[in-house]
Amino acid sequence: MNDRNFKGWLIALGISVAGGAAAAPELWTIESRFDWIESCATVRDVLIEDDQARSQEGQSRFTSTVKFFAEKRSVSSITFKQTTAWDNWREVPNVGTEEMSNALVFLPVKDGEYYMLGRHSEYQRKRQRNPDGSRGPVVESAYSAEDLEALGGYHAWHSTDMKTWTHGGPVSTFQDGAWMTTAEYADGKFYLYYDRPNDQDPHLWVDDNLTDGKLGICYGRVLDDPTEGSDAGVFRDEDGSFNMIYENWDYNNAQTHSWDAPVAGLAKSPDGIQPFVIQDHFVVDERTTPTGQIGTYNHPNIDGPVEYAIHTPEQNAYGDWTAIKVGGQYYLFCDYDPVGRPIRVGRFTSGSLTEKFEFVGEFGDGHPDPSVGFAEGQFYLIQQRGDIDFVSPGPWVGGVQARVGVDTAGNGEIDQWTEWRDVKESYTKKPGFARTVDTAPARLDVSSLPAGHGFAFEYRTREVADQAVNVVMESVELVFE
Repeated sequence: MNDRNFKGWLIALGISVAGGAAAAPELWTIESRFDWIESCATVRDVLIEDDQARSQEGQSRFTSTVKFFAEKRSVSSITFKQTTAWDNWREVPNVGTEEMSNALVFLPVKDGEYYMLGRHSEYQRKRQRNPDGSRGPVVESAYSAEDLEALGGYHAWHSTDMKTWTHGGPVSTFQDGAWMTTAEYADGKFYLYYDRPNDQDPHLWVDDNLTDGKLGICYGRVLDDPTEGSDAGVFRDEDGSFNMIYENWDYNNAQTHSWDAPVAGLAKSPDGIQPFVIQDHFVVDERTTPTGQIGTYNHPNIDGPVEYAIHTPEQNAYGDWTAIKVGGQYYLFCDYDPVGRPIRVGRFTSGSLTEKFEFVGEFGDGHPDPSVGFAEGQFYLIQQRGDIDFVSPGPWVGGVQARVGVDTAGNGEIDQWTEWRDVKESYTKKPGFARTVDTAPARLDVSSLPAGHGFAFEYRTREVADQAVNVVMESVELVFE
C-alpha cells in the first residue's frame, strides 16, 4: 500500500491525518539555586540563596537569560510562586468590641457572614475582686442564676462587614464552655470546641443558629487525650474530615512555658462529632535532646503531679493552635514562647498533614491566643489582647510586575517584549468551608507574543504602603507550545 492509499484508508476509518504532530508543551522551570543562577542574566538588589531569589530592597529587578529553541516555539504563560513563609502581617486596632473578652474565636462562614465567639465582658464586671487581686464569684445582681451561668460561657457576635458587630447571645454555659478554643462550620451547623476543664480534653457543642440566644446540643468529650494539654485548633479539610491540632505536654515543663509545649499532635474525626482519633505522628516537633530524666510540675486542674521528659537545651514552646488552608498549603498559628524572649505569635506551614510542619516566622508582642480566618478579601488574625489584631492580604507579597520577551530572528537578542503587567496571587473563600481558601496563581497569559527561537523574562518589585517585607521568589515557570 503506497503512502497516498494508506492515508485514504485512515481517513475512511475516521482517523485524523494532519500533516504533522504538534510539538508537545515544554516547560522552563526555575526552582533550585542552580536554576536561578543558570537562568540569571542580570539582577539589581536580588540575592540568590537557598533555592530562592530574595529581593534585598523594596525596588529590585531580575532579568533572565534567553532560552533558545532550534525550531520556533510559542510561549503561552508565565507563573510565579513566592515563599510560603507569609511574613506580611500588620497591626490594626482591635477588630472586635469591648463586650468581647477572653480568648476570642473567629469564624468566617462565608462572604458577609462572620462570627466572633468570646466571654461577655458583663460577666467579668459582675465578678468581685479578692484581696489578692484575683476575681472571685459573681456578685448579686439583676441577673438570675441561669443568666449568670450563661454569661459565664461563650457568646456569639455577628457581622456582615467585620466592622459592626451584633450580640447574638450565649452559645455555651460556664460549666460546659467557659474555655472555648476553636470552632468550625459544615452544612449549616456550627461546631464549637471547648476544654473541660481548662487546658484539658476537648468537648463539643453543635448549634444551627448562633444568634437566637438558644443553646445547641452538647456532645461532651470528643478527644480522650492520654497526654496533658489541649488548647486545640480544629479545621475541616476539603475531604470533609475534621482535623484537630492539640498541645502535648509530655516533653517539657508546661507550667514554666505559658502552658505550651514543643510538640503538637494531630487527631482526626470523619464528621467532627465522632471521637477524634490521635494520629501516629506529630505535626509540630521542636524537641531538643532528651536527657532520659523525668521531671514533674503541678496544674490546678490535674490531680497529682504531671510528669514530663526533660530535654536539653531548654525548649521553645508553642500552643493555643489555630489553622487555615490556603490553596494547597496548610498554616498553623499559635502562641510562641521562645526561650529568653517574650511570648508572641508563631507560624508554621506544610504542604501535607502527614508531614512535619516547618516553623517559618513570628510577629506581634504579648500573649495572643490567636484565631485566624479570611473575610472581606483579606486575612485576619484575632488576638485575646483586646487592643491589637493583625491583617494580611495573603501569603503573596505585593508590588511585583513582570514581562516576557521573544527573539524572533534567532540571533540571541530579544526584539519584542510584552508590556509590564502586575502579577499576584488572589484569594477567595472556598464555598461551604470556613477555614479553607482557594488560590488563583500568579500567572500571566503571554500568548500574544509571536513565535520565536528565544525567550526571556523579567520581574521587578516596587515598594508598597504598609508592607514591611521584601519579595522572596521561589519559582518561575514558562509554558511553550
